[in-house]
Amino acid sequence: MAATIQLQNCKLQMRTKAGTLDSGKDKVKSITLSGISDEASAATLLGVSDAIGAVIANPVLNVWRIDENLVSAGE
Repeated sequence: MAATIQLQNCKLQMRTKAGTLDSGKDKVKSITLSGISDEASAATLLGVSDAIGAVIANPVLNVWRIDENLVSAGE
């Protein structure tokens, strides 16, 4: 039996600066959107994060595409 990996879900996660901790480090909060098309390009994902970043109070620090994959025994 061969093992397989199958994409189950794509997410877009934006990490935002929500303030500063007493230590001086950034306080980070995440915004996560699930159900993202697996065919979405990097430019499209950045465009979405830029649009959302324009209407939220906290600046976007970085953007992640998270792929959730199912690993199973093949048939």
